[in-house]
Amino acid sequence: MTSISIASPLRSAAAAATVGGLNLIEPRRLGPWSRAAYRLGMAGMSGLLVADTTREEDVIVSRGLDSVLVGAATLGLMDLAEHLDGRMVDAMSRRGISRPRLVLAALGAASTVALYALDARRAPEEADAESEEETEERELPSSARGLVARLLESAPEGTDLPGASALRVQLPQARAHGPAEETGEVWLSVPETAERAVPRHQTWPVRGVFAQQGHRFQAELQIEDGLLSMLSIFPADGAGDEEEDAALEHLTGPGFSLPEPSEVEIVRETAAP
Repeated sequence: MTSISIASPLRSAAAAATVGGLNLIEPRRLGPWSRAAYRLGMAGMSGLLVADTTREEDVIVSRGLDSVLVGAATLGLMDLAEHLDGRMVDAMSRRGISRPRLVLAALGAASTVALYALDARRAPEEADAESEEETEERELPSSARGLVARLLESAPEGTDLPGASALRVQLPQARAHGPAEETGEVWLSVPETAERAVPRHQTWPVRGVFAQQGHRFQAELQIEDGLLSMLSIFPADGAGDEEEDAALEHLTGPGFSLPEPSEVEIVRETAAP
């Protein structure tokens, strides 16, 4: 969508000029070939407006196919549209309007500009809403908290990785932000006053491997500036292309859920090749 791009005013002006120009034409005075061209122009302009101003969430099939369908529908209704257009022009003439087609052209151009302006206004509002959703903090889901705690557990022999104790202290204070639905990413937020882990920037060298509906996944923890930053879920290492595609499809679908800590196998990185 180009509603807030540099090209938007030019596209809006061009579309308004085209719509206005088409409305200046009196279809009842056209011959067969001129009328065919006029109708194709009206249908094409209708499809272009749909393609240019329909937002992604409002698309029915796809932007291109929706515009073709609207253009085809416009073409099929041109007999009725021209009949109504003629009655409107005649009614305006009877009311003393000397140049009714010029009035219709101005109204068509103004409505086209208004359509683009409304679309441009909606874009920043939706961007602000998305930004608000990303930054708004909320309670960290217990499933995510339990999984992070599992990754931060001490090794069986009792040794701790550098920074583990600081991260465990951060976890009760951690909150979630970003998309509210359960996906393969949980964004974490920790107060800036919390004790920092060292190294401050790292992928935690402990992964959690688990299976769900026949797919194998791994959980990784990201540390940014010494604070818990993100819990990420990926298809497990070693999966073939088809297995990985199927796992990703499940991961992004409604059936995915974070595992219980007891379902997770811990894999620790070592210096071994």
